Amino acid sequence: MANLTTDGKICIERSIEISNTKRNFGDIITYFDIPETCKWITDNNFTKVCLQFPDELLGVSAQIYEEIKKRADVDLYILGDTSYASCCVDSVAAMHVQGDAIVHYGRSCFTKTNIPVYTVLPKSEFNVTMTMKSLQETFNTDDDKLCLFYDAEFEHCKDKLEKVWYEMYPHSYIAYLEMEDNNKKFHSRLIKDKNEEEYNVDVLMNCICIYIGTNGQTLFNFTISIEANKWISLNPYTFKLESKEETSWFKRRRHLIEKCKDANIIGILICKLAGEQTKDIIISLKQLCRVNGKKSYIISVGKPNVAKLANFPEIDIYVMVACPENDLYNSRDFYKPIVYPFELEVALNSNRQPYFTSQVTDYDELLPGKRHYCAIGEAVETTDVSLITNKIRESKVHTNMETSMDLVEKQNMELETIGQNLQERTWRGLEQKLGETEVKKAEEGRSGIPLHYNNEPE
Repeated sequence: MANLTTDGKICIERSIEISNTKRNFGDIITYFDIPETCKWITDNNFTKVCLQFPDELLGVSAQIYEEIKKRADVDLYILGDTSYASCCVDSVAAMHVQGDAIVHYGRSCFTKTNIPVYTVLPKSEFNVTMTMKSLQETFNTDDDKLCLFYDAEFEHCKDKLEKVWYEMYPHSYIAYLEMEDNNKKFHSRLIKDKNEEEYNVDVLMNCICIYIGTNGQTLFNFTISIEANKWISLNPYTFKLESKEETSWFKRRRHLIEKCKDANIIGILICKLAGEQTKDIIISLKQLCRVNGKKSYIISVGKPNVAKLANFPEIDIYVMVACPENDLYNSRDFYKPIVYPFELEVALNSNRQPYFTSQVTDYDELLPGKRHYCAIGEAVETTDVSLITNKIRESKVHTNMETSMDLVEKQNMELETIGQNLQERTWRGLEQKLGETEVKKAEEGRSGIPLHYNNEPE
């Protein structure tokens, strides 16, 4: 052993460098909107409030806690390490302490919740004048219809940005952040002109959309889900403009839609915190699979990773129920592909158009009464050839789903659990085996460090 490893003292005495660099937020009270937060808590008479922080803000969570405590008579709880993405409001953790409301800090996906939420967005400064000047070098007239999008971290600069924008382009639009319910809102944005008139997203089809911010999941969602004449990103720190096209991405998604048609067993992967719309989309996806004769299983494993999903080799493809800010859709590390609910609908819903030029990343828009809702059509028994395997593919159709209760009960019994497959495996993880394991005396175990245990030969 000594010939293969170094002396254990090296490992024990090794010094580890710890970075003490802390982000400077300046005035914490102003940066984190503490007076406004306390006013919201007091006006609504909340007695128990949860403060939800992403990992990068946990270092200042105690300071924010103390500042709010000084100004409001309320019980506070700090939430960290949410079940899924930190952009989602962790209403489940709030329920554990019977919280009345949540104050959410950091980037947000702005999805609906069943608990009152006050959102404190991050704040980044940028030179509005220089940013607009670099934009004016490319678009020096108001002939082209333009629409300005800005990252949520620039919401505090909205008034100044609005003033300069309309001075340069008085006939164009701005996509404002909108927290309240509005039928014309999409991705938490509401399009308005200089006169505060609101418009539907369809008005952007002939517009050049300009996004102020750095490349990320938010910009990506806009470019694939909003049809526009052109998408341009403007970096507010380097003042560089970049045209955004996602042609190759759409080709891959169409390939995955064909994989959905080939799949026999579909896993509905839950990566979203509790909410009524989450339940509704799960019911819709299960019905869609049932009508097309495909087995469906609900998989909930917390934050998904490759190792967790590898435990279900029976699944042919996963459809993930998650917020639009989730970037796992684009990951190629998983053994089985992951698709959007919209893509499963395109593959299996006969009422939906098979070709699309824009993606629906927010599954809430697929529900009844929303802009992209499409009733599930009856599947037709057909035979075609898979474009991936080149094999003949027969559609398995179940009819009279609503009238035949026997069929519904039988199918639910077959599809609701994947446990039978797990039972047939030789190893199923840690088991108690009460009464089957021989009782033995406790023995002294190994001591030392993994580099060299004391009971190992020299």
